[in-house]
Amino acid sequence: MNKCLNCDMWTHHEICPLCHAETIGEGVHEEGAHYPAYDMEEYKKKTRISRIAIFSGVLAVLACLVINIAVMPRFLWVFYVAVAVFYVLVSLNHTILSASHLGGKIVAQVVSLTVLLLVIDIMSGAIQWSVNYVVPFLIIAGILLMSIIILKVRLRWGGYVSFLLMMIALGFSPAVFYLTGIATVLWPSVVAALFAVATFSSILLFANQAFMTQLGRRFHI
Repeated sequence: MNKCLNCDMWTHHEICPLCHAETIGEGVHEEGAHYPAYDMEEYKKKTRISRIAIFSGVLAVLACLVINIAVMPRFLWVFYVAVAVFYVLVSLNHTILSASHLGGKIVAQVVSLTVLLLVIDIMSGAIQWSVNYVVPFLIIAGILLMSIIILKVRLRWGGYVSFLLMMIALGFSPAVFYLTGIATVLWPSVVAALFAVATFSSILLFANQAFMTQLGRRFHI
């Protein structure tokens, strides 16, 4: 069996079928050694915790809705509870308990935090602190974190390409907020967009051929 260091996969070919890089022969490996151990009990435990969390979250939101309508129907503070429960469930089920890709967890955290901040901002009187300042720098932090991880893992960056492109695309959302009048402060939106452009430009300039091959496949080039 040969191993591709770029894709971190085993193949019988001397050229990787995914990135077309030259593979390295490392001998024959024991059957089943290519896959991680699967703990059924651990999976059942995580599934049970996830279902209990979802049930408890829905129950809490419904209880708060009834109390809100009965006590203070003119101010629907239940939305604060609902969006907080949404973020906690995303963090628990997708970030903590899930075996999902780290890149996907970062994207999910950025998106869910953005939703949380937007709802809180709107419910507090649409002061626009979220879209003006917090969301742009939150997205910048997400792009930066993803870039650092890619630089750190190096030979196992293939799985991060799609998620990095998602974060770069999100980098332009603050500019969209400003152009549509949702945001009122220009410079944070410009900084986020420029950072996204700079990151993408760095990929095009400094990435190796394998990375460019993966990038071309994402855009069907």
